[in-house]
Amino acid sequence: MYAFVVFVGLALALAVVGEMLGEVLPIKFPKALTTTITVGIAVLGAWAIDYSVFRAFGQGLRASWENPVVTGIVLVGAGEFLRALAGNMGLSISIGSRDRSKTA
Repeated sequence: MYAFVVFVGLALALAVVGEMLGEVLPIKFPKALTTTITVGIAVLGAWAIDYSVFRAFGQGLRASWENPVVTGIVLVGAGEFLRALAGNMGLSISIGSRDRSKTA
């Protein structure tokens, strides 16, 4: 249970960091490049904290270098899934300017 909570927390944190960088940086990148940069950040982050979602669930990968790389890819996918799920439920994970004139 704790491994899943850590995984979801990291995926949400990565989604928020990606949105924050998109808002803060003065240059707007295409969606494909933004996703590639997010994957790079996720892989570096997983490597920095030595986290592997596969080892957390008791399923290690063949080589040790694959753990942070594939974990970063899975974290980005989970973050995008959670963002889409929240969007379909009418919630917003994104940060930045919101139109507060609309009433719920």
